[in-house]
Amino acid sequence: MIKVDNIVNLLELVVFSAHIKEERPVSVLLTAPVEAGKTELVLKFTQNDGCVALTDATAFGIMRDYRQAIVNKEIRHIIIPDLIKPMSRGKDTVHSLVAFFNSLLEEGVIATSTYAEKIVPSTPVKCGLITTLAKGVLLDGRHHWSQMGFMSRMLPISYDYEISTQLQIHKSIADRQYLSEAPMKLNMPTGDVDVKLQHPEADDLTMLSQGLSSLATKNSPDKVYGFRLQKHLQRLAMASALKNSRDIVNQSDVDYIRSLSGCINLEYYPI
Repeated sequence: MIKVDNIVNLLELVVFSAHIKEERPVSVLLTAPVEAGKTELVLKFTQNDGCVALTDATAFGIMRDYRQAIVNKEIRHIIIPDLIKPMSRGKDTVHSLVAFFNSLLEEGVIATSTYAEKIVPSTPVKCGLITTLAKGVLLDGRHHWSQMGFMSRMLPISYDYEISTQLQIHKSIADRQYLSEAPMKLNMPTGDVDVKLQHPEADDLTMLSQGLSSLATKNSPDKVYGFRLQKHLQRLAMASALKNSRDIVNQSDVDYIRSLSGCINLEYYPI
């Protein structure tokens, strides 16, 4: 794919973030115009240990089929290539799924007791989510599920293509370069790793999060403070250290996150 290195690098850190001890995995909402290759980007990571890809899902289905695997940390990220599919059901079902994701991504699902199910897991069920939405769908105010706090739980990544990039993509299609696209197989740790984040680096990330928070939530209906974004950036920096076989964040990790931060917003800056 053309000029999406920063997006790929961010997604790589997101997958690594699931192996940081005592931290929650970073969850991502990748958004771009139709045909921009969002689905292909997230599907590159489905072959990594800890990732499962679902075309469609309900809260009941995830708890029934994947609850124990999530508790056992066999599944650390759920990848839904296009969120519009599970969000296309009736209003009540969609709201139930969004509320479920809100719990799954943060404190964890403790128990469910409804007319359809009763599940009492031994430990909270929690994991990360990697998904995509087309720009037009995300910005459509009729989708009230976006007002339930879901957006602030996700790291927003957006992009668009400038004209010169579009021309390069057309040429690559003519040359059938898409046939050589390969999955991203990462060298993941086997378990959780304790990664330290000290004050100088944490302070730099705080300043970065404050600068990004207004852009990251500008087009979101939620009123947010940017606290979750700050946690996301810290986890990305820790993931960078982990990717480089270190157990402590240094300035190079902070600089790396800063270099990737141009697409951590909902501004759809062209690449």
